[in-house]
Order: sequence, then structure tokens, then C-alpha cells
Amino acid sequence: MINIIFKYNNEEFKVKANEGETLLECALKNNVPLIGGCGGAGICGSCNVDIDEKYIGKIKEPDANEQDVIEYLPMYKPTTRLACQVIITKEMDGITVNINN
Repeated sequence: MINIIFKYNNEEFKVKANEGETLLECALKNNVPLIGGCGGAGICGSCNVDIDEKYIGKIKEPDANEQDVIEYLPMYKPTTRLACQVIITKEMDGITVNINN
């Protein structure tokens, strides 16, 4: 199991994740308040999160479609990702993910 910490409105949600699931899937199954408006299709941007800078290099880079969506978000930063597009790997153990919705 992989340890993930989601932060939202000064609350921390420490959860266990399975390798191969997305951050959105992990959040939803653990009742973390993360919105996935398009059901994980990567087109709405509602599940945007900021990834801990220490881990950004351990995550597969966004594809062109995801990049197009996140660049138009009002709170876009280089660490912004769509939770529905980030696949959890063992290298992400201990990651902190800040929820922007």
C-alpha cells in the first residue's frame, strides 16, 4: 500500500492507495472531498491538484490533452495536475497532494 496525504481547507486526509489507480480514484474511495466532474476523462479540470514539488519528477508528465486543460485553470502552477490523470506508483509513497477545488 502507498501512503498519500490529501490536503483540503486546512484538513489532512491520510489514506492508503493501490499502485495503478489514479489519485482521483483513491480520493473518492476514501471519502476525500475531491470533485471529478467528468468522471475521470481529463476534460473538465475540476479535479485539479498541486503535487508536492519533491515528487513532481517521480510522476509521468502530463500528456498534451491534460496540459491543455491545466494551463487554462486560474490557479495553474508547474505543479498542477489533474488527479484523474495521475497514476499512483510506489515512488509516490508519502506524497502530499493539495486539492484546489
